[in-house]
Amino acid sequence: MKLMAVICEYNPFHNGHAYQLQKQKEALGCDGVICLMSGSFVQRGEPAVFDKWARSEMALSSGCDLVLELPVVYSLQSAEGFATGGVSLLSKLGYEGYLCFGSESGDIAMLREVSKISQMPAFQRGVKAHLETGISYPKACAMALAGIVKTPLMPNDMLGVEYIKAIDKLGAKVVPAAIQREQGMHDALTPDGAFLSATGIRSRLYGGKDVSSFVPPVVAEIINREIAAGRGPVTAEDLGILLCYALRRADAATLVKISGVSEGLENRLIAAAEEFRSFDEIAMVAKTKRYPYTRICRTLLKVLLGITKDDESLKPAYARILGVGKGGGAVLKQLQKTTTVPILNKLATADFADANARRLFSLDVAATDLYALLYPKKNTGKSGMDFYRSPVILIND
Repeated sequence: MKLMAVICEYNPFHNGHAYQLQKQKEALGCDGVICLMSGSFVQRGEPAVFDKWARSEMALSSGCDLVLELPVVYSLQSAEGFATGGVSLLSKLGYEGYLCFGSESGDIAMLREVSKISQMPAFQRGVKAHLETGISYPKACAMALAGIVKTPLMPNDMLGVEYIKAIDKLGAKVVPAAIQREQGMHDALTPDGAFLSATGIRSRLYGGKDVSSFVPPVVAEIINREIAAGRGPVTAEDLGILLCYALRRADAATLVKISGVSEGLENRLIAAAEEFRSFDEIAMVAKTKRYPYTRICRTLLKVLLGITKDDESLKPAYARILGVGKGGGAVLKQLQKTTTVPILNKLATADFADANARRLFSLDVAATDLYALLYPKKNTGKSGMDFYRSPVILIND
């Protein structure tokens, strides 16, 4: 069985995602699609606009066969950590197939070459020199590459480079495959025919506007159902008081252990919480050239979840099923023959043999419990949903 995998967020799933899945599946001649998806919180440092079960259902109804959860330890990391976490889990599953992603260039040969360049001493020296000017690591990398690569690399090209670096570093039997991202499909904040970016769709959702023109019809039904039930759209607004309390209770020695906190950032966070109460205000006050807004937002979520620097070294120890589609049974059977980690269906009966697995699991549970506090309808989210909500099963035509 020929498989393709995507490491994704689907925040929310839209027509551009459907286009990517269809085109890459056809071009590569694949029989099944695995989605390794962020759960409650996404790499932008925000809660997902809808919960992981609703977003799994969107994916399964639109071309995906199996949805697995990307642990929150990886979903709240930089592009490098995000990519390494996803590729590591695929490798632990014994997955041998394509890793598909969209990039601005769609040029896999060029991305492979940049991956090699980015591991050379000259490039590393260039990054270090730019970092010394006080800019962020992603900008330092981009500036170091600008002196070597003729075509400037955009964010999703750089994420593709990180996927390739992770594949090479881990020796994963995974083949990277890029599709060119069209402007109107992924980046536009205003409509371009049937396409609008996830950012644009979220903006419309937060404003109470209809988004049905920009998502598959079945996804529109799921979105409307979740909104009617009070389970979305979810924002970071209610995190403010929790965050303010956590930062006011913490001291610098505690905060410096949190993943992403260094170079005095702990003091900036404490000072920001003394004056402000909203998540966004604290993030805006704490950000600098070195620590841009999105990185600060990820760090603030890691403060709330207690994700430490030690947790960054946690290795994938299980694969948690979020949903199974029509072809998911066959995909699972294939993975069960090759996996070196448990593939979990119901967590209530899961038995974790080592401390690494227990820590990963506890952080994912904490993330779900924190997310449950953010539903617009406040009595909707309950504690322990990971234990009693079963995977989404869509096996009918």
